[in-house]
Amino acid sequence: MGAQKKSVVIIGAGIAGLKAASRLYEGGIKNCVVLEARDRIGGRLYTIEGYEGRKYDLGASWHHDTLTNALFKEEAQLPASEKGPRYVFDDDHAIIIDDLRGRIDIDPQMNLEIIDNELSSFMDHEFHQKLGVPDCSFYEMVLNYLFERRQFLTDDQIQYLPQVARSLELWHGVDWKILSAKDTYFGHYGRNAMVLNYDSVVSRVADSFPKDWLRLNTEVELVKKDGQITVITTQGDEYRCDNVIVTIPQSLLLLSLSKDERQQGRISFEPPLRAGIANALNSIHFGCLGKVVFEFEKCCWSTERSRILTLAHSNDDIVKQVRTATSLCQLIDLAKGSQKNDGTFSAWGHPLSFVNLAKTTGVPSLVMLMQEPLTQFIESIRDDKNRVFQFFQSVLDRVMIVLGSDRCIDGIAKDISSKDAPVLRNVIVTNWSREPYSLGAYTACHPGDDPLTIVTEMMDGQDSRIRFAGEHTIMDGAGCAYGAWESGKREAEYILANSPK
Repeated sequence: MGAQKKSVVIIGAGIAGLKAASRLYEGGIKNCVVLEARDRIGGRLYTIEGYEGRKYDLGASWHHDTLTNALFKEEAQLPASEKGPRYVFDDDHAIIIDDLRGRIDIDPQMNLEIIDNELSSFMDHEFHQKLGVPDCSFYEMVLNYLFERRQFLTDDQIQYLPQVARSLELWHGVDWKILSAKDTYFGHYGRNAMVLNYDSVVSRVADSFPKDWLRLNTEVELVKKDGQITVITTQGDEYRCDNVIVTIPQSLLLLSLSKDERQQGRISFEPPLRAGIANALNSIHFGCLGKVVFEFEKCCWSTERSRILTLAHSNDDIVKQVRTATSLCQLIDLAKGSQKNDGTFSAWGHPLSFVNLAKTTGVPSLVMLMQEPLTQFIESIRDDKNRVFQFFQSVLDRVMIVLGSDRCIDGIAKDISSKDAPVLRNVIVTNWSREPYSLGAYTACHPGDDPLTIVTEMMDGQDSRIRFAGEHTIMDGAGCAYGAWESGKREAEYILANSPK
């Protein structure tokens, strides 16, 4: 079959690609195609069903920045749905649990939340009020704060603040030792609203343009420009078009720079991606936030709060090290010498964040967020539900005891019931780090990374006709569903403004 002629080819049917198609159709474009490698639309917006039909979002789950989030505002203006609310505001103060001391967020002697806020201000002053301060890891900056402010901190605050601060790993999806200190804290504009669920958002946007524009199970392997643009799929189909919007994740764009043998998900560009884009892709990283859903038969724990944070085991020597160090460099060396790094993983080796759905939606499940490198390990054993449960069992038991319940009972493959104890019925684990069309979650910064250049280069496009959209191509809403949505709209409007009338 010969090449099919299209006005616009959109690569990827995530929220950026879907919004681009919607806006193009609204603007009068009638000859467009959306090529999606997966067997579904939505990309990293992915709603699944679990035990007894309960629904969960394995990718994005919230409308962030609800004061400025145009996607949220659009959802909020829709008529009421017969299926119930489209979102719920679920922000509250997290219950903070240490393995040894139990609940510590209500400890009036430590005031960890206040000290954590001061750490944020300290870092803002270091990087944004001073000039030329070099970036470092978030871990090193926390040690810097402890060293500089040690005379004003109690031993308990020195002991536990670092582990509370590490909760930011669960925003970025990377461990604090490889997380940029300069780009760790970022302002939010308004509260967060949990979406119920993102499949309704995805379907609504997809329903706003013709169904026959969508081509699922269609992986692109080449975008070639020689006057016109040719898009070639792995099945050998060709599309000739005037414009292309590439919405694949940043992680897959990076593969385009490789000269190695082609791997699944990689798109080649002829001519190659220009130097500015290539350099920008090599100056930024990709985080790997993952989730584990623990589904229980019924709720028999407290619904006081919607968030629970379990802390990693702290360094037993940290107080002495902070008190006796004569310089920051010495403190960093002392702390490094007391660390154990044998390549194994422990549930208490990382901060973990639990969303208590029983509080927000009435569903007796806990959704746990985890970060790189733990995500990659847990996703590698995701098919063994009992092994995943056993790995996290000590943490789950501690959480349940703090929430006034008994220890968890494994009822995944057993006909067990209990009146008072939480009976686990199912475990669901994400697969973003291993899924070939994502290879992670979203953009993240390591020390020295440049988050601005990647955005400006992506917005400039390969040229005026090969364009890019996605969460990695926009500043406001970077890493968020609404940012990707906005970028798809932006690129569609660029094409509409520059197309012959």
